[in-house]
Amino acid sequence: MKLLRGFPAMALSVVLLSIVGFFVSQESVGLLLVCGALAAMSWYITEGPRGRSLPRWTSNVLVLAVTINVFVDFFQHREDVLGVLGRFVVWLTLIKLYERKASRDYAQLLSLSMLLMLIGAIRPSSLVFAAVLFVYAALGLYVLLLFQLYASYERAKGARLRSIPSEYRLTPSVRPIIGRGTALQFRALGSGIGIAGLVLSSFVFVIFPRGMGECLVRGLHVAQNLRVSGFVDEVNLTTGTRITDSRKAVLNLRLFDKDGRPVRFDQPIRLRGAVLDAYQSGGRWVSSPGRPRRVVTTQPPDFVPLGAAAAEPSSLSITQEIDMLSPSDTLFSANVPVSIATYKPRQLEVDPHTQTIKYAGRGRLWRYSIKTQPVPSDATLANLAGAGGAGPSPFSVSRMALFDPRLHPRLQRLARAVITSFGVAAQAPPEADERWRWNREAARRLTRHLQSGEFTYDTDLRDVTLATVGGRTVDPTVQFLFETKRGHCEYFASGLAALCDSIGIPVRLVAGYLAMEYDDASQQYVVRESNAHAWVEVQTGSNRWTTFDPSPPRRLEEIHGGSPSFADRLRWLFDRFEARWEVGFVAFDQDAQTRFVESLDRQWSPRLGGAWAAVREWAAGLNRAFYLGPAGYIWMGIVGLALVIAVIALVKLMRRSLKTRMILRLAHFRGAEYQRMLRQLGFYLDMLNALQRAKCAKPMWQPPLAYAAHLGRDRPRASQLVERITSVFYAARYGQQRLTRDEVRRVGSDVRELASALSVKL
Repeated sequence: MKLLRGFPAMALSVVLLSIVGFFVSQESVGLLLVCGALAAMSWYITEGPRGRSLPRWTSNVLVLAVTINVFVDFFQHREDVLGVLGRFVVWLTLIKLYERKASRDYAQLLSLSMLLMLIGAIRPSSLVFAAVLFVYAALGLYVLLLFQLYASYERAKGARLRSIPSEYRLTPSVRPIIGRGTALQFRALGSGIGIAGLVLSSFVFVIFPRGMGECLVRGLHVAQNLRVSGFVDEVNLTTGTRITDSRKAVLNLRLFDKDGRPVRFDQPIRLRGAVLDAYQSGGRWVSSPGRPRRVVTTQPPDFVPLGAAAAEPSSLSITQEIDMLSPSDTLFSANVPVSIATYKPRQLEVDPHTQTIKYAGRGRLWRYSIKTQPVPSDATLANLAGAGGAGPSPFSVSRMALFDPRLHPRLQRLARAVITSFGVAAQAPPEADERWRWNREAARRLTRHLQSGEFTYDTDLRDVTLATVGGRTVDPTVQFLFETKRGHCEYFASGLAALCDSIGIPVRLVAGYLAMEYDDASQQYVVRESNAHAWVEVQTGSNRWTTFDPSPPRRLEEIHGGSPSFADRLRWLFDRFEARWEVGFVAFDQDAQTRFVESLDRQWSPRLGGAWAAVREWAAGLNRAFYLGPAGYIWMGIVGLALVIAVIALVKLMRRSLKTRMILRLAHFRGAEYQRMLRQLGFYLDMLNALQRAKCAKPMWQPPLAYAAHLGRDRPRASQLVERITSVFYAARYGQQRLTRDEVRRVGSDVRELASALSVKL
């Protein structure tokens, strides 16, 4: 039997798929290669020419070792309970693959594979895992059904062998009794079960979204990483020795002017994500803790102001729409954000000092729109800072230095030498307005110094080590400015911040993305992980901060502005599909369920209403055309009912004809002879139906007269009727005898009498 011969190989395929799916969900490529290779080798070792397998005692020892290892793994990864459990199941699966396999062993392997896929599905998974899961579900269903045949065959073979006396050695092996088209029927059954399972699972998925019952198992918590890869909300110069070159897309950005027209800028767009205004020794930039934040609740579809009041309108206002392709709790904005809108009411936290925004709720925020002003007025900036539009705050030169004061003398000498070489005063003027202009001009000159060519932009600093002087490690920013003069954007930004800080200029570091890749087809910017960038903001007003980017523009153009390759376009397309998978399936919570139901209501309610109105209009037009009057609708209803009854009768007649054709094997008959047999031989089909309803159906392999003799043991009257009906059937089907009306009536009476004898209804 071909179906059974292919079962071992298909069972191994299902197990391999489960191992691949688990490690894809864990994002563990190394273990996938090792365990996948071991699982694939098991087929050649156990099923190959030599057919070697592990002895039972060896398997027991390995299981004991794996059990001990699971405790060690748990203490090393206490936060990853699912990962520990999954790795334990993988090792058990590998041991079972190398054992001699009977029906029970295959059952255990299939159970372990289902457990692996279940563990992988609990975690928020990627589109790749979803594809593996889909293939596993389809193939796994087929293998599970096939396993039932395999296990039954093995049980029958075992019972057969046990019943053979030991002195007989030439008894033939078991051959299952099967009918025609077994493989086709088996696949049809599998397809039917698969479709029913898909419909049921879709129903359950929609009715019971994620989040329901999450508090029932309090000890099992799956952490969700809400940080976008490539962007970090802090900068560490000692660990960031290599900037990521991943081409994975993280967000799409669309810009519109005040009239709603798409906009494309000639200059790079800097998307602010985090503002870092505290420098810790050792080269680490972080955000100052404890700053008060303003909570803003959006009210879709309106834009909600981010300041104390609505910002004054501006002709240069830009609306940016952002679609996140990777989860993030940080909202990115170009320029100064003044208002925001989301597709659903959300709570956001706004830092008035830095104008950065974070999502304060649970789950993920995938799409939002922000109105920004590239050149905001002082009143708008004061409003956003929380001053309520009252005007600039009093000027104050008191500030806390960011860098170690012991570093200031050396940094001051360099900074003053640079700005005086451009004709800028070495000291800041005391007047407020003059001070802001001096800050701007000094920062511009220091930026030009870092871009002069004396410093080299390099994303790979693995060969750079921090020097030690007097037992103390040199600050990485100082080493960059005076020794190596080589680094990436974080070093350039930190160097500019250090020079500004040394001469009393308020400064802060900004981390975000640099958007330069524009897709003309979709009229949007594509931002990738490799576009993560850092720059500097210098205070040039009471509430105004001006952007300065000391990284060499030509190098930034080479790194961030290159034309997308074919692989980049494919990756961007895949990321869009993955984002839709994340939004539509992985993040399908109660809010998503509500949006789904509302969208169905918006889409189908007008269609159904329009269809009903069209039917009513058609009926009214028909009534007017035939001058039927008020009673015309009643006549149309009667005609419609008659048509429905006629269609039902026609369908039943066609089904009966097809069934008669198949059971009586009339396919080779043509013309009048075929029609005659369809009309006259229906009684034989009625006899088989009566026997089936009485739970004594005739086996397909048994001739009717032989079955009638067998039926006579328990039901003699029914046996006589079956024999008489079959004789008439043989004469008409194989003897080419044309039945008269009386013969048709008598055999019909016999069928009804048979049904009465069997206590069933036709």
